Amino acid sequence: MASAGLGNLDFVRFSGAALRKGNWLNAAWRAWSGSSRWFKLVVLCLGANLAETGLVLGFDHGAQPDLAPQASAVAPLGVFGDLRWISVYHDSWFVFAAEIVAMLAVRGALTGISVGLAWPAERSRPSGRALFNRGVLATALSALLLVPSVVVLFGQAAVPVSWLFLAAVPSALLVALIVHPIGVTSDWWRRALSLRAIGWVALSFVTLTVAASAMAASPTMVWPVISALAGLFNAWSWAGLVRALVLRPPARFVVPAVPVAAMVLVGTVIGGTVIGFDRGRSPDAGANQLSVRAQGSGQPVLLVSGYGSSWDGRAVHPIPGDFVEERFSYRGLSPQGRPLPYRGADTVKPLSQLARLLLAQVWSLYTKTGKELDVVAESEGALVAKSALLAQPGSPVSTLVLASPLVGVGRVTLTDGDHGWGVATNAGMRLLGDMLHDVAPINLSPNNAFFSSLNSLAPTLDNAMSCQIPGTRQFALLPLADATVAPNPTKLPYPSVVLPAFHGGLMESASGQRVLSQVLSGRPVSADKFLRLADVAISYAASAWQVPSLVPSDYPTASAGVASRSGSLSCQQVGAELRARLGLGA
Repeated sequence: MASAGLGNLDFVRFSGAALRKGNWLNAAWRAWSGSSRWFKLVVLCLGANLAETGLVLGFDHGAQPDLAPQASAVAPLGVFGDLRWISVYHDSWFVFAAEIVAMLAVRGALTGISVGLAWPAERSRPSGRALFNRGVLATALSALLLVPSVVVLFGQAAVPVSWLFLAAVPSALLVALIVHPIGVTSDWWRRALSLRAIGWVALSFVTLTVAASAMAASPTMVWPVISALAGLFNAWSWAGLVRALVLRPPARFVVPAVPVAAMVLVGTVIGGTVIGFDRGRSPDAGANQLSVRAQGSGQPVLLVSGYGSSWDGRAVHPIPGDFVEERFSYRGLSPQGRPLPYRGADTVKPLSQLARLLLAQVWSLYTKTGKELDVVAESEGALVAKSALLAQPGSPVSTLVLASPLVGVGRVTLTDGDHGWGVATNAGMRLLGDMLHDVAPINLSPNNAFFSSLNSLAPTLDNAMSCQIPGTRQFALLPLADATVAPNPTKLPYPSVVLPAFHGGLMESASGQRVLSQVLSGRPVSADKFLRLADVAISYAASAWQVPSLVPSDYPTASAGVASRSGSLSCQQVGAELRARLGLGA
């Protein structure tokens, strides 16, 4: 295909004469008409990528066009990028419907034209109408199968936990590996999958990941170059994919691989989700798998578990050493000052209420022991503890350890109504929560009390994690899997280590317990440089498959919150805003 060159000698002579006469429009049209299909495909892919890069830089100041390399990607990876943009940037059902129609038309046309330009010369090419119809059909079916992954990724952008990313992106990749023939051939429904075509889709996924990583790690001036190089690769992958599907020998038997594989994929995703939540619903899941011991007289430590955790009231000792641990109760304290047992549903409360409960238990434990205490908090608990202690400095907490902290909270907004950014995606999250209501141990709806409180404070909370707390030493335990939750590597102004673990459960893991003991005992902690580099690399790579962040000025919060998102507020100002918004007083 590439051997066709850029046109014949007459085309070159005519173009040069037209340019000398100043007839630019005629010259451009003649150049396009006389060029080869390969050249046109390259121009189309480069143009689509550079156009999206320019739009992001022009309208989303401060954002990175990590999705731009996917603008011209092979189907359905391009559809996946379109859906993620739409999931965030629509503020009414009418706008959402208009964007979906536009996506079907534009992406369908782009797919049809790309397939037509990549069509091998040794085969008769279908008509333009047939290619357009195939492109629209491929876009519609791909979008339908990719919606669950997009909804889950939207939820991860609101509440950043890595298991959401790890559930959504592999599912989206499987969809791409299955449905890619729909936009190319008319007999896709009765043919076996082509291993060569699957290889091109997999290679595209890897290359687009590398392109986004390079873009995230590079200065702004390099972004158009990376986007253009990705466009050149996309043209090459379109050519390889189409040839792999079109030049196959005729099928001898009907093998409906795509429909069967799609149905199996849907069943696997639904069944796996139900089984996983059903296992998580068992009594005291993940909260009591710790050794029990009698209370001593060592350093008091308040243990704060995460979202959906539960506790039956038994004393636990997860940290090796002379420590007296007390479990934070999401229900509060008894009249005698003892923490009450709680269920997963008790963790679904507004952040302001949880912050007051935590401060009350901090002061209660300080009163009982007469000693300053340490706080070890995980996931939601880390957010509660950090917000409460930052909003009310001067508490008797000497060390705060944040395990699996929620970094990058609220990159999108949660809404409950017919208007607001991402209104249709929020409806999808509510539907998903309703579907999993009987198997999920907690309320997964975006408008539950805890998520709603995060939404109103999201920009401020995002900045709070990077603040120091006067009089309190801080340390962070970062699970390697959580590198997938934010578009940039986590940068904290206090010591941290990366551990080879998933989100949550670090207090129960041997490596987490060892580090906790070292930190609370004041012993030095050695950080693994390889894990730190892996954390950075994964964070850059994951940016290719996340949903884009909202423009700061589009947040439906006070201007102070937007300023906090952009980092222009000091930590004292962030603490004051949290104090006022959480109702904690002076």
